[in-house]
Amino acid sequence: YDVTDFLPNHPGGHEKIIMAAGSAIEPFWHLYRQHFASDLPMKLMEHMIVGCLSDEDQDAIDEQMEELQKNDDPYEKEPERHADLFVHGDTPMNAEVPAHILTQSYLTPPSLFYIRHHHPVPFLQDVSKYNLEINLSAYGKGTL
Repeated sequence: YDVTDFLPNHPGGHEKIIMAAGSAIEPFWHLYRQHFASDLPMKLMEHMIVGCLSDEDQDAIDEQMEELQKNDDPYEKEPERHADLFVHGDTPMNAEVPAHILTQSYLTPPSLFYIRHHHPVPFLQDVSKYNLEINLSAYGKGTL
């Protein structure tokens, strides 16, 4: 595919496409699964085709993808989500609070916040190794 003219229009930024330059896109789409949510990406790419891989090269990529799917699912350790969320897609997670719940209170419980990820949620085995620092010095409040 020659995606040169599409680079400035890619919703995820041209940097993501550049990461795959000169190589197979399948491993990237294994992570960025929103490309499978509709047929739009493939429709856009139809006019960008410049050639086809040899059967041997395509077989090698297919084998690589089979191994990747067997051994490494980046979404395997996603956290449990609230059952009331309206899920549009789960890899990556895209979910919203149903309207009838939003109107019950001015405050939305954290477990019901709108979710829109582009990547798997990082799995942190030892959260004690991490600290959150909030710098409010621009507001004369120091650092928390």
